[in-house]
Amino acid sequence: MVSCIFCEIIHKKVEAYIIYENEHVCCFLDKFPINKGHILIVPKTHCPEFRDVDEKSLNEVINLAKKMAILLENLYPTDGITILQENGIFKDVEHYHMHVIPRYKDDGFYLVEPENAVKLEDFMELKIKMKAYLHKEVI
Repeated sequence: MVSCIFCEIIHKKVEAYIIYENEHVCCFLDKFPINKGHILIVPKTHCPEFRDVDEKSLNEVINLAKKMAILLENLYPTDGITILQENGIFKDVEHYHMHVIPRYKDDGFYLVEPENAVKLEDFMELKIKMKAYLHKEVI
């Protein structure tokens, strides 16, 4: 298996500032924070992508993200909280993780949204395809 920094943190092979863990998840401070208090939440089972995470761990991650957001809002005079998760080539570690980032006006962190014009017929086509897929998959 390829070395995974998050698995090494979970197994205490690499030092980290762990602030919470249970049998499903480990929560620690990001060593390269966007802002002071930037938290990462990772499932203890190695899962490269969002789609690979088991339901119990995923529930733990999102519920803990809410608790950590509240914690940060109580510890710091934030202007908001960003909850962020990326997949595929956009993630920086090959282990699913959720960021909980305290935010401040003018902190310099931005997600740039490109201007993409979408036609009405494109929305209609997407809606039909997505609904058909969802009914096929029986969510």
